[in-house]
Amino acid sequence: MTQKESVAKIAAERIKDFIKKGEVGSDGKLPNERDLSKILMVGRSSVREALLLLETEGVIEIRPMKGSYVVSQENYNAAQFMSWYNQYQPEIFHLLETRIALEPMAAFLAAERVTEEQLERLEKCHEQFVDFIMENNVIKIALGDEAFHDLIFESSQNPLLQNLNNVIKKMLTDYRKKVFSIPKEAMKAVSQHDEILRFIRERNPEAAKENMIQHLLISKRGLLETAETEGSLIDTSLRGGSE
Repeated sequence: MTQKESVAKIAAERIKDFIKKGEVGSDGKLPNERDLSKILMVGRSSVREALLLLETEGVIEIRPMKGSYVVSQENYNAAQFMSWYNQYQPEIFHLLETRIALEPMAAFLAAERVTEEQLERLEKCHEQFVDFIMENNVIKIALGDEAFHDLIFESSQNPLLQNLNNVIKKMLTDYRKKVFSIPKEAMKAVSQHDEILRFIRERNPEAAKENMIQHLLISKRGLLETAETEGSLIDTSLRGGSE
């Protein structure tokens, strides 16, 4: 390996870290080559090679004259998403209400009661969740998110809370698969998990509880915004077809 290739590979890994932290545009666009060169403190030719490496790995897509974009978690199917949403809408909102009732309390108690062994498992689980996002595997992402939240319930040391979580787990798994198929939703969860984990680690129950509430509300907002956008597009298409 030449020195130039080594610099490009290191730059590629640093860009991956940049992506993992969610430090990209709302549309998934990376900073341009010049800005990346300044951020990474390497030459633009090394940045260019790093971006080509990431495109080969399927992490980003380079669009001529537009820039580099993070590849979405899977080929998002709007029709399938809307079919699921329309069929299960009441149950989805009951699920969200139940999550907001249970999970903030679990996070609060976890911050008070988590053991060192559980905390270590939470850290590893979060790292694995990020790795699954980089693999663009929605099934793994959904299961990784499930494992992270299950560990918080376990760390609450409250068996009744854990049992209540188990009651809704199957529906939650289906919900996660649909939500994480929406481009950028999984990436948004990374920074939220970071904050929840940080406050559990710092033994700050109120902050852990509040950040869990915000995490669930942000997830709900992403779901609603997608449903509203896709619903409007379908309505427009139907009106156009009837004219």
